[in-house]
Amino acid sequence: MRNKIFWISLLLYFTLPLQAVTGDNEFSKINYRLESSVTVSSGLHTPFWLVSNKHGLSSLTNNNAYLKAGIFRNFDSKNGFTWAYGAEIAGTWNHAAPFYIQQLYADVKYNCWELSFGSKERWSEGKHHTLSGGGLTFAPNARPIPQIRFGINEYTTVPWLFNEWVQVKGHLSYGKYSDKEFQRSHLANAPGGTFYTYDILFHEKTAFLKIGNEKKGPLSVEIGLEMYSQFGGTFMIKRSSKSDSVRYHMPHTYKEYLKALIPMKGGSDAPASDQQNVNGNVLGSWHLAANYQLADWRIRLYYEHFYEDHSGLLGYHKSSRLPKTISYFPWYDGLYGLEIDLPKNRFIRSFVYEYITSRIQSGPIVNYWQDPLVGKDNYYNNSIYPSWQHWGMAICNPHHLSPIYVEPASMSMPYNRIRSHHVGMEGAPCTQLGYRILASWTKHWGSWDDPLPTPLTQLSLMAELNYTPTSWQGWQFTGTFALDRSQLIGNNAGLMFTIRKQGLFKEQ
Repeated sequence: MRNKIFWISLLLYFTLPLQAVTGDNEFSKINYRLESSVTVSSGLHTPFWLVSNKHGLSSLTNNNAYLKAGIFRNFDSKNGFTWAYGAEIAGTWNHAAPFYIQQLYADVKYNCWELSFGSKERWSEGKHHTLSGGGLTFAPNARPIPQIRFGINEYTTVPWLFNEWVQVKGHLSYGKYSDKEFQRSHLANAPGGTFYTYDILFHEKTAFLKIGNEKKGPLSVEIGLEMYSQFGGTFMIKRSSKSDSVRYHMPHTYKEYLKALIPMKGGSDAPASDQQNVNGNVLGSWHLAANYQLADWRIRLYYEHFYEDHSGLLGYHKSSRLPKTISYFPWYDGLYGLEIDLPKNRFIRSFVYEYITSRIQSGPIVNYWQDPLVGKDNYYNNSIYPSWQHWGMAICNPHHLSPIYVEPASMSMPYNRIRSHHVGMEGAPCTQLGYRILASWTKHWGSWDDPLPTPLTQLSLMAELNYTPTSWQGWQFTGTFALDRSQLIGNNAGLMFTIRKQGLFKEQ
């Protein structure tokens, strides 16, 4: 079956372009994208930057490949009411599954309001799509979660407020995880006592405010909040025999959807931890940013603060018994970033630097008698839900290593106390040739509950060249080299070769 799917995808890759035109047709709204990629590597795994931030379409297995084909209709910017859709499939070799429906969605838009149904690849809020390591709450690292989403996705001016100096965006969504079979197969040989939860329900809400207007001044500032929730699903604890395994169906009535929207304590049918705190697993992040744009130059400073509970969300602790140096610095944990765009400089067009620290996590001490929410936050993990992941890949910034790296097999993210430096840059030295470089250094301390005996370090590098021939319209050829020097995931080196083809269909 795996080979059949692979060869069917190969056939689509070479035959679909024969039905399409690639001329500049400004009235065409339907386009196709085709892509094939082969990765060869040595070491324990495929190198880190050949696995991470690829929307889950990647594999740890040293030698792997995929072929994908997609067709998309974009919004018509000239109409107040418009619609879009996308469908993309992939056949794979040496991946977690032989076939993926990578994207399948339908969108409707009226003025600034958008309604989206299905699985769609999305990007981190306020981060560079190709150079950033991704947000602390959401990054393009895992496969898309099928969902229904409604809101304003792009900053929109509030016309009657402060002479158009205020812009807003935000959205609400509900969805459901699609990795039930992956979790079962991944944990097939896991030791007894390992737990996982499948058919998880998902909720997301965001709200962002921007003060500034690029047409009237170069400076603008932003503040935003992301909040996510995992709820519902079926909780499983593996035992030595299937008959001894524990299975618990989490409540998933309409009340749970409301409690995800407005975080509230779980009812009497919820686990004890949810009755004490809030229903499900709630997490998110605060965002702050300042932008300065002058002509074609742009400088952006940004900060993102991740939180797991009230102490992280509100920025203070109620317990007076914790050490002062830990108790009063919950905001120290975060992602600090700098982005510079230099579009007239062909050698360095964009530059990104990011620093992440997640070592404090409200401190190592828990005082259950005064405040059970203070101390040992254990970022991205939960006692009911299998960490902040989908299909084994962290939904957040990949420097907090995904569950697929954990041995013995587990769905947890035990390496969540880190310090990381990340640099990305890209440019186009000539018309047909572009490059991208990523370099990151990370130090891991494990977690408060399971610390590493000594901190372990990881250096991951990636260099990529893109060739886009002007005589072959719509074609792009990419070669990528990456390596790791890591005390945690091993010393790895590899090459990825990718061919892309995109173009427009004739409008009927």
